[in-house]
Amino acid sequence: MKRLFVIILVVTNSFILLSQNPVNSMLPVEVKKAYQNGTRTLSGVPGPNYWQNHARYQINVELKVEEDLLIGEEKVTYFNNSPDTLKRLVIRLYPNIYKKGNPRQWPIGDGINDGMVINSLSINGDSIDWNNREAVYLFSTNLSVFLPEPLAPGDSLEMEAGWQFEVSDRTIRMGKYGSNAYFIAYWYPQIAVYDDIDGWDEIEYLGAVEFYNDFNDYDVHISTPPGYVVWATGELVNERDMFSDYVLKNLMTARVSSKITRIFSVEDFKKTRKIIRHDGINAFHTNTWYFTAVHVPDFTFAVRRDVNWDGSSLVVDETTQRRVFVDAVYADSARTYQNAARWARASVEYMSFELPGVPFPYEHMTTVSNDRMGGGMESPMMANNGDPKDSTDAALTIFHEISHTYFPFFMGTNERKYAWMDEGWAAFLPMGFGEKYFPEYPYRKRFVERFEGTNGTEREATLITLSYNLGDYDSYRVHAYVRSALAYYFLRNALGDSVFKVALHTYMKRWYG
Repeated sequence: MKRLFVIILVVTNSFILLSQNPVNSMLPVEVKKAYQNGTRTLSGVPGPNYWQNHARYQINVELKVEEDLLIGEEKVTYFNNSPDTLKRLVIRLYPNIYKKGNPRQWPIGDGINDGMVINSLSINGDSIDWNNREAVYLFSTNLSVFLPEPLAPGDSLEMEAGWQFEVSDRTIRMGKYGSNAYFIAYWYPQIAVYDDIDGWDEIEYLGAVEFYNDFNDYDVHISTPPGYVVWATGELVNERDMFSDYVLKNLMTARVSSKITRIFSVEDFKKTRKIIRHDGINAFHTNTWYFTAVHVPDFTFAVRRDVNWDGSSLVVDETTQRRVFVDAVYADSARTYQNAARWARASVEYMSFELPGVPFPYEHMTTVSNDRMGGGMESPMMANNGDPKDSTDAALTIFHEISHTYFPFFMGTNERKYAWMDEGWAAFLPMGFGEKYFPEYPYRKRFVERFEGTNGTEREATLITLSYNLGDYDSYRVHAYVRSALAYYFLRNALGDSVFKVALHTYMKRWYG
């Protein structure tokens, strides 16, 4: 009896201590629930019951250049891998950030328009009545659609949608960058993430915070007027139908050569059939470019004419000898982008063999100059970059945007809530690259000075503060980029290079994809 009393006492005290554990008591309720459900673990590895939903997108879209109008249709097969029965879908309508009356964290001046206009929407063949508030609810950039029949665990549904929106020259991460320059991102009705922490992701897209997507498959046909070339996420399936023999020869050379090859030039556009095989000879006087991409978190594309295209390839995996095609697109007016293909190649090589030291995961990496003075925008296999007048700034911008291939795209982190988990890495990794190629450039010093200006002030937010709650731009930059990059730097110094790299690889192996 005494022994039983001792056992009961020990067990009871254990529960009391567990409940009083300061770490346990500080965990958010939704995270505790994930531990209890076995989808996450306190050790940091995915739980035995971890799951992700995914979708397959089939999209046909046309860019009408004369009207700056994008018109599309899509069929989406959505797979519910969760243990939950879903009674609704949440669909992101990103272009609604431009819609009159909607909130945004980005000034757009006279860029206000009608946002994304939905021309048709159906679920499993049943049309959705927009006037029935029991069927749909639209708030800002999120559209909730209540399902005619709930989606059971392990089941799938088909959603079809037709839409259009004006491509604005008041760019927010995408848009019209000149008379012949478009970068299209945040552009199709996208089913939001449903995960084990929050359920549906209903964070509004206001312009500041960025990605959190499922890993999806894409089958995309992009129609453009004659004379335009399209670069995009994934593989150009019909390249032999689209490009002339002249371009194909140069492209094939670039894909197997370590030497940068000029694939075509601005001069070549004076006779576009030197570039495009059957330029605009179909009944619609358009060209249709067909791309596919598998297991990627998003799809973007660039549409340009009167540009140069340079490219080369390199081995990123010494074991398999797999090569990656790295290329750059820019106008003759470029300030420093003539060297972009070189720096993009050096970036992919550094990331594959030095830090993070993981073979580049995609088959190509395209960087496009948008002719702006600075900044950049990342997406899988694509980057839409500014062209600063300082060549070192340009090289480091190219590196930064390409490094997002790993964080968040390869890893699938939630940038909307935890931007420091990708922007921090993308700000930290150029430190080593800069020391190697630009030893006189004060990259880290600039970060320290930026941090000193905010450190200890009311504008410095705690690390656990969710990124979408940081409306102040300086607070967000320090929180997502500056302080987190310095923290990774200090951690590497504390652990040593080899242990730090082992820790990074362990994290990546556990959570990638």
